[in-house]
Parts: sequence; structure tokens; C-alpha cells
Amino acid sequence: MLKNKSFVIVSILVLVLALVAVACAPAAPATTPAAPPATTPATPPAAPPAPPETPATPPAPPAETPAPPAPPAVVEKPLSFETATFTDDVNGISFQYPKSWKIAAKPYENAIFYANDGGTPLPNLVFVDVRPSTSVKDSAVAGLRDFIAAKGVQADPKVDATGEVTLPDGSKATEVAISVTVLFQTKKGYAIGVIKDGKSIVVSAGIDPGKMDLFKEIAQSLRVK
Repeated sequence: MLKNKSFVIVSILVLVLALVAVACAPAAPATTPAAPPATTPATPPAAPPAPPETPATPPAPPAETPAPPAPPAVVEKPLSFETATFTDDVNGISFQYPKSWKIAAKPYENAIFYANDGGTPLPNLVFVDVRPSTSVKDSAVAGLRDFIAAKGVQADPKVDATGEVTLPDGSKATEVAISVTVLFQTKKGYAIGVIKDGKSIVVSAGIDPGKMDLFKEIAQSLRVK
């Protein structure tokens, strides 16, 4: 019985020593979990190639400006008289007058041509005045005044109307209707003129107020080269 007790005691001591040994043994180091392998980022797919550049559209050429319409053709009317023609190559003009009228001496300095129908006491007439000027109207009045003064008569021509006309050759000219009292009678005149090279060139016809249509025919036959 004593043996059994001794065995139990020895067993208890062995157990206690074993427990003490276990408790005193150094703790095993904590195991650090292995780091996961580094993940290499996936290479992104290559971007698709850029589409080829579309060449810039060249600007449209400017629209052509349509040419202005041609001026209407000037239709020449037949004259009511048998014609003679005066031509001045120096000033580049010509016009027509009645063939029955007689050319007379130039009545004053600026007149380069004069013809009349021989009537009395004042014949119907046509003359051409050329002088330095920029105004056909002023030259028409001055020319008629000089013409009358050359005949020994004092008178003051008046302008009744002015306007623009198209000559048979298509050029533009100024028309002037004039009246003047001579020998207590009112006479009428009609003039057509142009400004060329710093000079006025004026064709004037007139006297009998009843023949204004004839005077217009004569003056409006002016052509300028």
C-alpha cells in the first residue's frame, strides 16, 4: 500500500515537472505569413492606330462676278435733212448738218466751225466752240454770248434746261437748251457738248424757235473719237 502511494506521488511529480518544463520552454516564434507574390500589372492592349488625317478641303474658289450687262445699243435715227459732215481730227469730233447750209468765216476766236442757212435778218445757224473749261453749260452760254457780240449785238443768253444724253457712238454728253432775246425777239438754241482733255467741245444750233427739232438733230449727231 505504501508502494502504491509512492508511485502516485512520483507520477504526480513527474507530471508537474513535465508541465513546468513545458511552461518554461521558449515560445516558438510567430510564423509570419509569406507575402503573396507581387502581381505584375497586365500590359494594356495597344491602342488602335490613329485613322489617317483627312486632308483639309481647299476653299472654294471665289464666285465669279457676273459681267455687267452691256449698255443697250444706240439706234441711230435717220436724219430729216440731206447731210454734210464736219470733221475735226485735232479735237477728235465730227457731226452732221444740212448740206444746203453754207460754211462762213469763224465769227470769234474759240469758234472752229460756223455754217448757216442764209436766212434774214437772222439766219438759222450751227457753230462749234472749243475752249478750256470743265462745264459744258458754262461754255454753251459763253460761246453764244461771244457769237452774238461778234455780230455787234449785246444779249444775255439764259439756260432753260440741262441734261445728259447718249450720243450715236454710245458716249455721254451734256445737253443745254438756251434762249436769248435779240432785236426784241426771243430766239432759241440747243447745244450738245463734252469735256475732253481739259476742254469743252460744244456744238450749238439755233435761232428760229419753231425749228428746235432740227437743231437737236444737228447737235445730237456729234461723235467723239
